Amino acid sequence: MDPILKKTEFWIFDIYDAGMRKIWGYYAAIFLSAFLLFQIQPLTSKALLPVFGGSYLVWGASMVFYQGMLLVGYIYAHAMQRWLGVVRYSRFHWILLIAPTAMFPFRFERFASGAEGVPLVAAVFILLFVSVSLPLLTLSTTSVLLQRWFSISHSEGSRNPYVLYSASNLGSMLGLLSYPVIVEPFFSLDFQGYVWWIGYALMVLIHLSCVPSRASKEDRRMEAVESAGIARVDIKMRVVWFALSASACASLIAVTNIITFDVASVPFLWVLPLSVYLFAFVVAFKRKMWFPAWLQTGVYWALIVGALMYLMSQLRLAIPGWVSITIHLTILFVVCLNCCAALVRVKPTDARLLTMFYLMVAFGGFFGSLSVTWCMPLVSPTLVEYPLSFALVMLSLALANDALGAVWRRSSIVETAICLTLGVLALTLLPWMLNRFFAMDEDRMRIALIIIAVPVALVLLKLVNKSLQFGIVLVAMSLAFAWTEQLYVGADSVVRHRNFYGVYKVYDKGNMRYLQHGTTLHGREYTQGPKAGIPLSYFHPSTPAGLILTCNKFFFRDIGMIGLGTGALASYAGEGQRFTVYELDHDNLHIADKNFTYLRTARNKGADLRFVFGDGRISLRKEQSDSLDLIIIDAFNSGSIPVHLLTVEAFQEYFRVLRKNGLLLLHVSNKVLDLAPVVYSNALKLNLFVCEQTNIGNCHPDADDTIWMAASEDEAVIDVLRLHLRWWKRFGSDDSLPRAWTDRYSNIIGVMIRW
Repeated sequence: MDPILKKTEFWIFDIYDAGMRKIWGYYAAIFLSAFLLFQIQPLTSKALLPVFGGSYLVWGASMVFYQGMLLVGYIYAHAMQRWLGVVRYSRFHWILLIAPTAMFPFRFERFASGAEGVPLVAAVFILLFVSVSLPLLTLSTTSVLLQRWFSISHSEGSRNPYVLYSASNLGSMLGLLSYPVIVEPFFSLDFQGYVWWIGYALMVLIHLSCVPSRASKEDRRMEAVESAGIARVDIKMRVVWFALSASACASLIAVTNIITFDVASVPFLWVLPLSVYLFAFVVAFKRKMWFPAWLQTGVYWALIVGALMYLMSQLRLAIPGWVSITIHLTILFVVCLNCCAALVRVKPTDARLLTMFYLMVAFGGFFGSLSVTWCMPLVSPTLVEYPLSFALVMLSLALANDALGAVWRRSSIVETAICLTLGVLALTLLPWMLNRFFAMDEDRMRIALIIIAVPVALVLLKLVNKSLQFGIVLVAMSLAFAWTEQLYVGADSVVRHRNFYGVYKVYDKGNMRYLQHGTTLHGREYTQGPKAGIPLSYFHPSTPAGLILTCNKFFFRDIGMIGLGTGALASYAGEGQRFTVYELDHDNLHIADKNFTYLRTARNKGADLRFVFGDGRISLRKEQSDSLDLIIIDAFNSGSIPVHLLTVEAFQEYFRVLRKNGLLLLHVSNKVLDLAPVVYSNALKLNLFVCEQTNIGNCHPDADDTIWMAASEDEAVIDVLRLHLRWWKRFGSDDSLPRAWTDRYSNIIGVMIRW
């Protein structure tokens, strides 16, 4: 054959035209199984949202379940092939392929019953287990099994089955990206489920074409010694596999946290870091690994930039969001690619150890994500996992490079101690001195950044190409970072609290106190003077919400509000009114009650305040029908909106609880999403009367630009708003309205106005 025609090279895959035709079957089966695996995850999690609410908790609990099932699949693949042997097990593998059909079709209606009396995380686990555990288990074994089968196929290239792992990660990445962009906006949940099963059937057919044939004498001899071969694998090598995977996954979650908590809380941004992480695996595990030599040194420069970016956030300095996100994702790619390249270099050459290799990688990934997602919120009020995960990456790379012995030379110990001391002092002593001796305005804050950043950067530059020393110093500096902000801002910082819902910051600036949750400002209040206690921001008396609550045309005796914030709207309530707040986070009440006066004002005026904790929609199910005069939904001003509160079914629940002349008031101000058309469309679906109002263009100095919408079953209520408060209706028909959102369909991408 003409050598020019023999080989066709692609950047992601290197496919041989003649001698490797059969590898296309392995590629296709592994790619499709990974694609389906990363489609079923958002599909089932979306189905759970209306039942449990609280998108962060549902997604978090679901992700732990998915990672746990992936780990179980890897354990199964490793144990079965070790026990039965590769070829012998393949004769029984069809049972596992058929088993998921017992769960056909996906019965999303069973989710509606929930799991009464069971904690949320346990309930999510139970419902996912009885609904999708078998498909998840089968798909999670596919990549490992087929790579092992390919290794004994006697096909050209079978000596390096790890190249198939790139197909798995490419399928995962495309499955992840395609769901919010292509699948969710255009197809209902039930239709998605049926299409998924068609894809599964196709995967099974392709999968069966890869089943290894009858074992040769050599194959049987190799299988006979497989157990002994696995037992002899170096424990140090297992630790290296585990550490590289754990540190890469910890970096993924840390970057995701800092992007969504500190930069922009937009749902689409959740998938970008994971896509970058998967793409690093794609290019590292392909036949000819893409890993330029300059990236080995580049990882040090990337981590120095990462440390300085984190320092900027500690000093409350910001750069444009898209620039910050680009930098963070670039750092993540460089870090993950170095970890993946190290995994490729230390992967076992004996294919019999393939399943052990992937098992340790899965253990590491599970441990890394679990430690950052569930453990760090309990031990740190800051996003310290960002620099700390990078330090763990360097320590893992040092372990992989077998560089541990070099640091114990006396010169190395002295150098490390000096760098560690200088780095810690730069992050603690310098901020304290700047805060003590200088009044910080915006220009001086930038100068302060340079004063602190220069010694930090010089210390880390001194340790370039010394991975173990770099990692040790970065660990110490990560711990010092926890003090930097407090020492720098001094008394301005009132409260910094972190839990599983994010990071709360209460801080004073001049005569004003602010509450910030992640990137969203939830409210503010004057701390003293004649304006103290007056609702501000979106809730000022001049805003649409403030005008309704102070209008003499209405008297709302029983009010319900989803979302507490600072409690500003509650301060409008007085004697004879019962104000019920439905709040997801218990800690928010303590923060609002202790640091702001709005709830105290309401009590002093004689209002009956009641607090119900849990998801608002679920909590409303326990309320009696026709029991409220007004429901206020204040949960949409961040980029990460609770979609399940804005569906037709949610509106039906609101109007079940509202009296016939009751009013639904929605705060739809959002810098990223235009939610007003969705409200109009849902109202049209339910034959509701709807209108809106804004203060944009006529905003009081103490207020913020805001958009509020109102809906009612009683046209007379809406007429009062239109005639006396000048509310108006934007859409007269459904010609330009989007499709109504339901628990089975929503389209976040379709309502994005900018990013």
